[in-house]
Amino acid sequence: MAEDTGTNGLLGAMASKVDFKLSLLKDAMAEYSEIKHVIDGVVKEKERLQQEKERLQNEEEMLRREQHANGEAMAAMKEDLLASQNTLTAARDALVSSTEEISLKNNYIEFLKKKLEKSEAKNNQAEQQCGSVMDPIQPKGVLKGPMEKQKRLSERLQGNDAVNIALTKECPRKELVDKPPVGQTSCVLVSEEDLEAVRDELIKGFLEIDIGGRKIGIKEMGELNEKAFKAACLAKLPPEEVGTASHELYSSWQQQLGDLSWYPFKTVTVDGNQQEIVNVDDEKLQELKRAWGSGAHNAVVNALVEMKGYGRLSDRSIAYELWNYKEGRRATTTECVSYMSNQVKQLSVTKRRKIRRSSGRA
Repeated sequence: MAEDTGTNGLLGAMASKVDFKLSLLKDAMAEYSEIKHVIDGVVKEKERLQQEKERLQNEEEMLRREQHANGEAMAAMKEDLLASQNTLTAARDALVSSTEEISLKNNYIEFLKKKLEKSEAKNNQAEQQCGSVMDPIQPKGVLKGPMEKQKRLSERLQGNDAVNIALTKECPRKELVDKPPVGQTSCVLVSEEDLEAVRDELIKGFLEIDIGGRKIGIKEMGELNEKAFKAACLAKLPPEEVGTASHELYSSWQQQLGDLSWYPFKTVTVDGNQQEIVNVDDEKLQELKRAWGSGAHNAVVNALVEMKGYGRLSDRSIAYELWNYKEGRRATTTECVSYMSNQVKQLSVTKRRKIRRSSGRA
């Protein structure tokens, strides 16, 4: 009995000890769970804080880049503004210079107009004192000299130039203009030298301002038309070969035109008068026509006709002519003076408007 009691006591003590340890284990487990929960919360908060930190860093980097970009843009804007100011200053200087140049040209044109009016006044005065004037449309029997000279003077009789042409049969030209005889009834008035001088000066002026796209301008008489050769090549060759081929063909015929030993002209009789014309049956011209068509052929013929008409066959050079592009003919002196005067006036108005606008923006 005593042994049983001892054993039971030992077992009870062990059971109590086990229960105590189990109780401690439960407490430890509960505490572990609580600590784990806290740790998990801390980890999540740490992750959130890390993400927030990264977001803030990204925003800061973006802000820094934007500031840098804005700084560069501001610097570029400052440079553009400075460049615009420099351009505006240069434009003002150019406008002032152009205005002065326009003023000089305007004065020069006014001088030409007065010179032309003075020449016409002289002719009118001499015409009244001569008593009668022959019809300029019928110069036969009055004109003297080569057919080339007659043709040239006949061309002068077009438009408003007619009043400036003069020929005399009995009295010298200079004496007639400066001191016209009284009672003379068989004189035709002339001032060809003055007209030639005015046209020469107009040609110089138009060469400086002629930029194409105009009604009145300079035409190069005797110049070979390059477009005709390009059109001929377009009709016979693939597009990728046209550029090189047309340039070579055009250059070869430019060289041929300049060859003084080549003289494709013949003499024919028209109304009893002998005239020299282009021989369209020339071997080289016919070869060009067969190979490349009538367009290129006609371009060469036209260049030869113009060279002959302007007396340039001896050196095969071009001649500058005042040309009415709208009507496809030689421009009269009066047309050219009026056109240039109007252009200068329009340019003056445009320049003044630009100066006013530039001054207003500044």
